[in-house]
Amino acid sequence: MRLILRATVCLVLLLGLAAAKGRPAAAQGDEDLLPEQSAAKAKAILQQVISALGGRAFLNVRDSDCTGRLAQFGHSGQMLANTPFRELWLLPAKNRMEYITKGEHNIAGYLLGADRLSIVQGGVLITVFDGDRGWILDKSGVSSQPEGVIKSFAEQVKSGMNNMLRSRMGEDGVEFRYAGTDLVDLKEAEWIEISDRDHRVLRMAVEKSTHLPLRWVVATRDPETRARTEIVTSYTQFVSVDGVQTPLSVSRAQNGSQVSQIFFTGCKYNSNLSPQLFTPASLEQRSSQATKKGYKDGKDNK
Repeated sequence: MRLILRATVCLVLLLGLAAAKGRPAAAQGDEDLLPEQSAAKAKAILQQVISALGGRAFLNVRDSDCTGRLAQFGHSGQMLANTPFRELWLLPAKNRMEYITKGEHNIAGYLLGADRLSIVQGGVLITVFDGDRGWILDKSGVSSQPEGVIKSFAEQVKSGMNNMLRSRMGEDGVEFRYAGTDLVDLKEAEWIEISDRDHRVLRMAVEKSTHLPLRWVVATRDPETRARTEIVTSYTQFVSVDGVQTPLSVSRAQNGSQVSQIFFTGCKYNSNLSPQLFTPASLEQRSSQATKKGYKDGKDNK
């Protein structure tokens, strides 16, 4: 009887050790941290993230000019489009996204909440945002963005990781909490949780060895339906560009389903982009140039 009891105890201990080994690691002692200690630890890790991303070079970014390809996915995981693009930012809230293709494609999901937008054969589609204003150039010409799309863009700016690190950390009502360790993409990571006065809950997974961000998670809840939405942005393949650590691959998932993946082929920072690029007048000018080119091509083909 004693042998059976001893064997049973040993088996329970072994199973317990095996289960503990299979679980993500928990931050040692983090459950005992006082709120101010947890906040201090979270802020210290975020400062390490800023340093790893380039320190002063990262914080002093005023504008960016990047090119690459945008892959978009449907609800069942199938690829809807793989489109070359150029994206311009004049921080904090001026954005211009240019899609140019020789074939017909649909653009959907990059700006969450946008309807599907069609690029005609050999055509161009450009979206421009300037804070709480937005415009689009498509096959119909230049028009204002729908209110819902503008709100979606403004929310992405407000809840974005780079905006938080560069300008929002000292904002009134922003609070920080150290949320422990975990395995993320087979890498040991620490989680930081951030909340603001508008009840956003933002979480960052930071790789312990490099201090670079692995994931940025934005959780929101619809005020009417109470439905919860979670958007996860993942970053991989960091390279140094003008002293700024830049991810070459950025993927986005919503409620567990992949929405898009961006592959950057080139980036430039602080190239003194003109504010004029982020106006409807610039789109009208581009539309006029495209019309003239189409007319000229038509004459050449006669």
